[in-house]
Amino acid sequence: MSRVMDTAEHEALRLEILELCREAQPYGTNPNVLRAALRKSGYDLPERDLLTQIGYLKDKGLVETQEVQNRRLGLQRLVVRLTSEGTDYLEGNGPDIAGVG
Repeated sequence: MSRVMDTAEHEALRLEILELCREAQPYGTNPNVLRAALRKSGYDLPERDLLTQIGYLKDKGLVETQEVQNRRLGLQRLVVRLTSEGTDYLEGNGPDIAGVG
């Protein structure tokens, strides 16, 4: 695939992640749920690639992540939430952000 197509696909994928996070407000979601939802939208990507895209969106200030755990039950989850900047972006109230479709 060409570099231009790769870039366009990454931008569209990031936008889809933001939309899914908006649907999960105010509680957020986790990478497993995101992967399942993205698969239904035609994106079948490994967890590592999804975490890379989440990190990119986090660096842009559009999502935040939090590690939550229950030691007693031995559970640990990463929760991904849309930030107010992410909401503004999706609503068209913020500036254009390079790298997000």
